[in-house]
Amino acid sequence: MNKLLSPLAAAVVLASSTVASANEGDTLPNVGQKSLYHVYIGAMYNQPDRDRQLTDYGYGFTGAVGIPLNSISNRLFLELGGSQTTYRTGRATNSQGASQQVPVDFYRRDLTGNLQYAFGNRDELTPFLLAGVGVARTDVALGENDRTHFTASVGAGLTSLMFSDVVRGRVDVRGVYDDYSNNLFDAVLTAGIEVALGRSRGETIIKTVDRIVEKEVPVEVATIKEVVKEVEPLDTDGDGIPDYRDDCPDTLKGARTDNRGCALGQTLTIENVEFEFNKATLTQASMPILDAAAKFLNSQDNLNVVVAGHTDDIGSDQYNQKLSESRANTVVKALLDRNVRANRLKALGLGESFPRVPNDSQENRDRNRRVEFLLSAADRPDKVINQQVPDATTEPTSDAQTNTETPAELPSPILAAEPAAETN
Repeated sequence: MNKLLSPLAAAVVLASSTVASANEGDTLPNVGQKSLYHVYIGAMYNQPDRDRQLTDYGYGFTGAVGIPLNSISNRLFLELGGSQTTYRTGRATNSQGASQQVPVDFYRRDLTGNLQYAFGNRDELTPFLLAGVGVARTDVALGENDRTHFTASVGAGLTSLMFSDVVRGRVDVRGVYDDYSNNLFDAVLTAGIEVALGRSRGETIIKTVDRIVEKEVPVEVATIKEVVKEVEPLDTDGDGIPDYRDDCPDTLKGARTDNRGCALGQTLTIENVEFEFNKATLTQASMPILDAAAKFLNSQDNLNVVVAGHTDDIGSDQYNQKLSESRANTVVKALLDRNVRANRLKALGLGESFPRVPNDSQENRDRNRRVEFLLSAADRPDKVINQQVPDATTEPTSDAQTNTETPAELPSPILAAEPAAETN
């Protein structure tokens, strides 16, 4: 038993020192790389257990095939093999007390399976551990004690690349147990070569060395060109004043404003305020423009409004006057329905007295039939009317006089809307 422990202890010490050396220097390159199959052929020396009678030593040969278990670990192998051992018999004492040579050696044949764990790349000086089981057949002289029996082994070894790219040297020491007789333990030393299988010709063997090589590699520097795109500030109501400084954001489109975005006195004509033929009833097409006008007036409550109705020259003066008053009142009611305060509104009918253009064509008559919003910042709409509307006793001007310009007595209308073509 002591003969077994001594070589096993030496193997463990050798493996430990090699692993420590690898940890201090090289990074193990086998990690992450697939291991290769290998074939092992070696010679054996057997130091028998002292209880194995009449046996001095053993010798023989061994062979195995190594299968990498990459699915578990690229350092783990299953090695299946066999061996033939010849045990040399010593001298025995006969019945007369004389020493004599036992005339016949005996033999053992083993079939084994071992798991091996390598601590690095098997191409380098790398330690490994092994453990396995097997079955043995022992043939003794005269055949009286021939027997098949169980074996087990545990050990450690080293591998290293020797020459070419596929041949490695290998040595290992193992303890072998068998139950042939009285639980025997033998110490076995093997030495031989491993041949790596599956490596293509010219495949590079990567070895790790304790050296760092610094290499300057030119790097192309990308040029980043900054493109600045000017974005116009948002102006929702289109009055030329951006929203972020517009105090009156709902100004009707096209109206002139001050630098705060609030409407000034001006003339603004808006289409699509229409009435049913010869009536004071608004058409559905007029509703969007009245919605916009009410929103505008509610956003600037300092403005007062005179709603002035106009007709063309078809029909009597009296009829046209009444129709213009009715249409002006209809528009005032529509604005009241849209929450414009009543004290800011006043209806005024002007009949055919103040045409915008001469009534000499159907197109011009369509333009003269209109409703105008006269805006003022006065306290009350009545004040605007008293200051700006001509006296009722004043004789209305004829068509010839009004064809060229708007009468000087009326202010320039702020908001004007024209209906679609109709008669009065």
